[in-house]
Amino acid sequence: MMIKHWFLACVLTLAAASANAVEQVKYRVLLQVSENSIDKMNTALNNARNLQEQFGPDNVEVEIVVYGDGVNTLKYYAPIPIGDKVEELTTKGVYIAICEIAMRSHKLRPSDMLQQVRYVDSGVAELVEKQHEGWAYIRP
Repeated sequence: MMIKHWFLACVLTLAAASANAVEQVKYRVLLQVSENSIDKMNTALNNARNLQEQFGPDNVEVEIVVYGDGVNTLKYYAPIPIGDKVEELTTKGVYIAICEIAMRSHKLRPSDMLQQVRYVDSGVAELVEKQHEGWAYIRP
């Protein structure tokens, strides 16, 4: 009987240890850019970089959701600091999501945009869905 209790205690201890090893703290952060402002986009990109530096790129997921007039900040001819930062951060795992509704209303096509961005049907819906999933929301 004593061996059964000892064995059960060992199994429970191992299960708890492996659950802690798998359950790594991971932050998930949304940044919003909805204005045609290079300064706002630059701030969002800097925030994304700072989050990765603070928590480590493996401990934080960052998504910049761009909609409304903000889509104009990510055109293929964006100022060099913006284009360079977008390229750098997307290669480090930052996801930049552009609203297709805003693209249509601004008469933009994917060929007009920086290549590293991705697209979502609705930027506002993306924010709502991700917040519902527990993502932190920041509007720089």
